[in-house]
Amino acid sequence: MAAAIRLLVIISALALCACGGSGSGGGNTNPSSISSSSSSIAIPADFPKGTAETLPTLSLTTNGAAPIASKDDYITGQFTLSGEGVEQSTGTMEIRGRGNSTWSWDKKPYRLKLTNSTSLLGMPASKHWVLLANYADKTLMRNDIAFMFSKSAGMEYTPRAQYVEVSLNGVYKGVYQLVEHIRVAKDRVNIPEMKVTDIDAEKITGGYLMEIDFRYHKDFCKYNGYESFCVNGENTNRQIDFCLDSTHGMDPFCLQSPETLHDPAWATQREYIEKYFADTEAALFGSDFKDAAKGYAAFIDVDSVVNYYIVNELFKNPDGATASAFVYKKRGGKLFFGPVWDFDLSFGNAGYNDVDKTYNWHIRNSSWFARLFEDPAFEAKVKARWQALKAEGKFELIFIYAEARATWLEKQQVKNYALWSVTDFAPWIMHGTHGGTGSYEAEVKEMIRWQRARYQWMDTQLGK
Repeated sequence: MAAAIRLLVIISALALCACGGSGSGGGNTNPSSISSSSSSIAIPADFPKGTAETLPTLSLTTNGAAPIASKDDYITGQFTLSGEGVEQSTGTMEIRGRGNSTWSWDKKPYRLKLTNSTSLLGMPASKHWVLLANYADKTLMRNDIAFMFSKSAGMEYTPRAQYVEVSLNGVYKGVYQLVEHIRVAKDRVNIPEMKVTDIDAEKITGGYLMEIDFRYHKDFCKYNGYESFCVNGENTNRQIDFCLDSTHGMDPFCLQSPETLHDPAWATQREYIEKYFADTEAALFGSDFKDAAKGYAAFIDVDSVVNYYIVNELFKNPDGATASAFVYKKRGGKLFFGPVWDFDLSFGNAGYNDVDKTYNWHIRNSSWFARLFEDPAFEAKVKARWQALKAEGKFELIFIYAEARATWLEKQQVKNYALWSVTDFAPWIMHGTHGGTGSYEAEVKEMIRWQRARYQWMDTQLGK
């Protein structure tokens, strides 16, 4: 399998070079180099190498072997992380399900809340972790590749992740990604965690962490009453989470931190962020929106939007502007877009809203981004950033990384798909060929083929 995928990736790299991609760039420490016909690409030291004989094992045990039946209610248990060359960790935890449509699928994703803040597999210590099942992604690595590219592109924070094998109450559950949960913390979204007393002119300005989510729209439950949070047509989530409603077509921006803005004690902070959001939209959609002092640039960090846009548009992330889309406001600063999240249905892996097509725009069609692209200065920034990433070899890294990770997972995917068939898929979501190609090798080759074509189409648009 590795040889066939390697040949496809070499062809991809040559195609990228033919389009003008050359130069050097890449990782932060001790990069090695891979040469193609016209470029030398710096390979970050943390790229996968060889084939993994084993993965770290994360053993989860719930008290009384209780089933994890809810994505709302935690149950208690214990965890042990072990493996060859791995510093063993053990402790107590709480665990629940997570996700939206993903929770309804056979291979379940989970949220972990450890009793004690713990460093796992070299990642900074925290109590809060996510186990991504990647059930819809038969390559098991779309999130992994997108995170790699986000980090390579210089986004301020990208969630760290490591592959593990999971067992639950003694039963093997397959290959998962252990990922940092997006939250306000020094080693994650590094903004101040607001206190109720933070009401002076400086402290009230941040930090705020928001998630854009269409499920919080006021009318969502009128048409989706089957959701557990929809009661008599009302969205009960909005009674818990405070949301900022766009007047210009974006889905609600819901506060992840602070979580308590419905509380009257937090009224001052609530009024501040409501006004900042309203002022941002007024500037973005006003007649002076191109003006650096009066327009959107006075409220939004433009460089962060450019990076966020390129990552999500390149992989044609169906959720990039409607769900699992994060925005944060620093103290004394503007709105930043990021971090990126949720790419299992990207890379052409979904059959709705034309996201399986390698051509046409997707993220650009959402209202805020559509408005930004009405400013020639913003479009020029996107094109300049695209050219810089191309010159640094960042796009070529996608294909090199995909090949390396497929080789690295070669033995572990066999075990995973002995339990979860590689041909299982949800027809209403997946593209007709995805999840139905018949083999892991074919899934990887199709993903690479699709992504190469997507890159080439975007390069014809942004490379001018």
